[in-house]
Amino acid sequence: MLSCKTQLSFLFMKTYLRNEIIIEKNAYINQIFKIMKGHITNRKKTQVYQPKDYVFLDQIFLNPYTLDEYYALDLVAGEWIDKQDIRLEHFSILSQMYQEKKIQVELLLIQDPVIKLSRYFLYEHLNKKTESFYITLSISELSTYLNISKTTLSETLHFLETRHILAKHNKLFNILNLEKLEAYAYHMDY
Repeated sequence: MLSCKTQLSFLFMKTYLRNEIIIEKNAYINQIFKIMKGHITNRKKTQVYQPKDYVFLDQIFLNPYTLDEYYALDLVAGEWIDKQDIRLEHFSILSQMYQEKKIQVELLLIQDPVIKLSRYFLYEHLNKKTESFYITLSISELSTYLNISKTTLSETLHFLETRHILAKHNKLFNILNLEKLEAYAYHMDY
């Protein structure tokens, strides 16, 4: 038998099928959406939200109207949380989202793909506090995130692997030489 809390969470769960619109452009936002399963993006594909992400948390207080149309990339399940039910824990998540966005903007300003990718892996190392970690993004999502082509991304990964700076096995990355990675990450970008 399910607990009362589990039963209530099922009552508030909402599912969306692939390509189903979650919210239209210019719609008023009075709720945030916590993704439990699946991925959500906007029509411009500038952001991909994944499980445990909160959609609209960054907009609900500042600009309560959606800037774009949002839709499900695959089967999405999640929970809508009303504005008045937002708790202190959500603000720490919002702070983390802004930190991640700040890092992404910094990475987007870097022109050299070796510097950009090296700095991305350095930040992942600092964030996860380990030299061995999984990247949850696919190659396509990572190339979008960093604004470099998939070909350039693959070539740059290969470059870092042949220099024995990184080792890659599927989505598991190992930093083999942190000093060299830092040197590439903070090399001058001309």
